[in-house]
Amino acid sequence: MDLSTAASWAEIIGLVTILGAAIYSWFQIQELKAARDSAAALSLSELMERPDFAAGLVQLTYQPDDIDGWEKFHAYHGDDWAKAFSIMTTWESLGALVHRGDLDFHLVYDLYSGLIVHHHNKCLQFIISERSLGGDTRFEWFTWLAERISEYETSSTPPKAAHLEYINWKPPTRR
Repeated sequence: MDLSTAASWAEIIGLVTILGAAIYSWFQIQELKAARDSAAALSLSELMERPDFAAGLVQLTYQPDDIDGWEKFHAYHGDDWAKAFSIMTTWESLGALVHRGDLDFHLVYDLYSGLIVHHHNKCLQFIISERSLGGDTRFEWFTWLAERISEYETSSTPPKAAHLEYINWKPPTRR
């Protein structure tokens, strides 16, 4: 084999190697994305298992609609005000993460949509009061997320409750 032929073969082998590496990298990136999505889903589902989180959910769920400032918020929730407030900041964080694409909207929707919208309605007077003191950035992502969920529910056919939507679901056969 002469030098020219060997060089041609070397170029072909190099090209195949680079192409193979690119294809392998693409599959690896897809696997990493799937792993990240699974970790995010697990992390979101674990929120409900925390006693303080559950207590805060209950507090906000049954909070009166007319709480319009820190004094009323603190008076209603008493020593547990931080638990209720942490729910609001959790919804705030989820809104920013969904907007950035770090969390899937549909995952957040499936797990928390009803609570987010309900809590936003319950806390709206408090949020408006906070914005009058500190500007429009107070709970901006909480509001954004609640509005996106409400828009989604009115602009498309949202899924029914899981126990109704998937009444005929069967687990996949084990391999």
